[in-house]
Amino acid sequence: MPKKWNEDATLVNSLSGNLFDLLPLFPKRVIHVDELVRVHQMPFSHIQILIMLSQGPMSIGQISDRLGIAKPNITPLVDSLRDDGLVERVRSEQDRRIVNVHLLPEGEKRLEAIREDIAKQVTEWRESLSRSEAKELNNALGSIVRIMGTINN
Repeated sequence: MPKKWNEDATLVNSLSGNLFDLLPLFPKRVIHVDELVRVHQMPFSHIQILIMLSQGPMSIGQISDRLGIAKPNITPLVDSLRDDGLVERVRSEQDRRIVNVHLLPEGEKRLEAIREDIAKQVTEWRESLSRSEAKELNNALGSIVRIMGTINN
C-alpha cells in the first residue's frame, strides 16, 4: 500500500514551512492588497467576493465556506456590495431558502479595473524578475490555483 503523503513528515514540514514563509510576502510583494483597497475604496473581503462571483453566482453559504467567514457575517458584506450596485441577491427557484449572489455589469467593470491594477503591479516585477523566473512563477501560481481548488475546507 502506498504511503499517504500526510504520513510523510518531511513533506508536511516543507509545505507548512513554505506557506509560513509566503504569508508575509503575499500581501506586500506579490500583490499590494493595501493599494487595491485604497484605489477601489472597498475592503479586501469585498474584492475577494467579487473575484469569487466572477466564476458564477454563489450562495451565501458557498461564499461563507470559501472565505471562512460565518454566514451571518457574509450578509452585511453582500448587502454593502448590493448597495454599491455591484451584485444582486436572487432567491433560488429550486429552494427558496437559498439566496444566490450574482455579479452585475457594474461589478464586472469594477473587477476589470482591479484586474488591470494587478496587471500594472505585475508589470513592475520586470525590474526584479527575469523572463524565465516570471514564467516559472506563472506556472507555479497556476498549479497552486488548480490544486487549491481541489482542497475542501
